[in-house]
Amino acid sequence: MFSRVLIAGLIASAPALAAADSLRFGHIQAPGSPAAMGAQKLADLAEEYSGGDLTIRIYPSAQLGDVRNLVGSVKTGALDMAEGTFPLLADVVPEYNVYNAGYFYSDWSQLDRIVHGEEFGQVWDTRLAEETGMQIIGAFYYGSRNLTTNGVAAKSPADLEGRKIRSVPNEMSLAVVTGLGAQPTPVPFADLFQALSQGVVDGQENPLPTIMAEKFYEVQDTLVLTNHQLIALPWIINDRAFEGLTPENQDALLKAATEAAEYATNLTIEEEKTLAERLGAEGMTVVTVEDGIDDAAFRSAVQAEVETRFEGKIWPEGLSDQVRQALGTDGS
Repeated sequence: MFSRVLIAGLIASAPALAAADSLRFGHIQAPGSPAAMGAQKLADLAEEYSGGDLTIRIYPSAQLGDVRNLVGSVKTGALDMAEGTFPLLADVVPEYNVYNAGYFYSDWSQLDRIVHGEEFGQVWDTRLAEETGMQIIGAFYYGSRNLTTNGVAAKSPADLEGRKIRSVPNEMSLAVVTGLGAQPTPVPFADLFQALSQGVVDGQENPLPTIMAEKFYEVQDTLVLTNHQLIALPWIINDRAFEGLTPENQDALLKAATEAAEYATNLTIEEEKTLAERLGAEGMTVVTVEDGIDDAAFRSAVQAEVETRFEGKIWPEGLSDQVRQALGTDGS
């Protein structure tokens, strides 16, 4: 856990802005992961497209705090940029929660249509900027979340009854893990490896690139390919920091963000094609639909839990149907 004093000290000790051409960017990802490589690509392209006039210094691995602290620092202007999460931004724009809705999307192309849709993400991004002073300059595919456990080859929600599965401390994650049949147990991401090694929780769920990059296979022996939740992550910037850039550097940053987000997305998609096999080679037992996972049971339970908690309560009534209609998955 990072104290507010420590986080403030780290941010204060980061290099000060050099006029309008230097930005500080914080994220929680491990070096070498697609998300971390995407952030570095953003910095490299911004420098290239600005002719060296815009530099972005990256602080990875939660050096400046967890995601909530990073987003809060961007909002106040203590930090220029960060990789956030849409559930956190959903505190301001509740509709963002639909991005992380369990079993709503079959692949990135579907989720991308909502994230960048004129009637969906574009409208919500405008609201976020107006209400918080934070702009989203890019969003990329972080991966499809899958379950890991120790010795539990869960094939239906009943198999996870009473099991403590780490959840992200947001309402959607709690709903999804509950729908999977488990007991959701929030643990900060930075503490997750230790919590797994000490048995504080019985398992966790994350995209395959994260499971590999964080070496969760060292403390978990079973990978269950539920693919229950697709995740997009946003890059956010403080509006004052953005407006402080020259128009040329603003253009360079936006162009770099678009290309770097695509780069990170493609890295993730390519890694997902081989990571289950690679995690198996690391000693994990990989459980697939062919091994008897009851995808329909997981899907039904998770969607029911999400609808109960969110429809007309956290997001507007009818949003689920609007998304499904836009994707052509409403059965019409």
